[in-house]
Amino acid sequence: METLEKQRYVDIMSNSGFKAVFGDQENKPVLIDFLNAVLPRGRKVKDLSYTTTEIEGITSQNKSIKLDLRCEDEDGTSFIIEMQKYDQENFFKRCVSYSSKVYDIKNTKGDRDYDIPPVYLIGILAVDCFDRSSEWWRGRFISDYTFREKSTGEIVCETISLIFVELKRFDKPLEECKDIIDKWCYALKYMSKLDELPSELQNRVFRKLFKAAEIAHFSTEKRNLYQHEMITERDEMNIRRTAEKRARAEGKLEVAKKMIENGMSIDDVVKFTGMSEEEIVLAVK
Repeated sequence: METLEKQRYVDIMSNSGFKAVFGDQENKPVLIDFLNAVLPRGRKVKDLSYTTTEIEGITSQNKSIKLDLRCEDEDGTSFIIEMQKYDQENFFKRCVSYSSKVYDIKNTKGDRDYDIPPVYLIGILAVDCFDRSSEWWRGRFISDYTFREKSTGEIVCETISLIFVELKRFDKPLEECKDIIDKWCYALKYMSKLDELPSELQNRVFRKLFKAAEIAHFSTEKRNLYQHEMITERDEMNIRRTAEKRARAEGKLEVAKKMIENGMSIDDVVKFTGMSEEEIVLAVK
């Protein structure tokens, strides 16, 4: 892991790095370039507006959710960008739930014509969240899920699409990265370890990306915030690794109890142990 003092570019696969680059509205052109690289042909983004990442529950009993990033283009199409650095149970179902909630709230209250703009969820994954053991997946690291007729493959209309960029499966050396998506994957995966923009990435798109990710170009306030959040994130990662080791040695229930006793929130315990909230509540009673 690179030290913050030696690191020239942010780690986009960290929460703080992701937010510093894609979450900064000044870097909107960079986000548009990325979306246009991963979206299917025929779906091109010209402009974006950032929207709230907080989605309220449908009823008072439903929890609100917080997305990593959410934006809309000029025709109302929604884009959710989720960064996943750690393995998590039921990740795919969580993405279906998130995108469905955003799709539903686009249907204006009282409006029943259901002419709802599409929703795209793009997941950038640093871990293997799926079982890709079949030979078909060899060399493939982009997947695209949507509603289609099972036999013919027909898509009646755009509704909800889930696109996953699986960086752990991406292993091409830079000299073999010919397509724009290959180059994006290389940049996202290895940027924090680079000292300069490689010659193979010397074009308008990646010059903008690397400039947006260069810590020296941050304002003092943004740099201090990034460094503070990175330290916090690395501390949490160490806690997580320690918790995982203890979970293997002592069992999840005992670890959950100790994490609660040490002041960690139930949401964090759920994330780190994979237990349900109900299991944790019962364990600490």
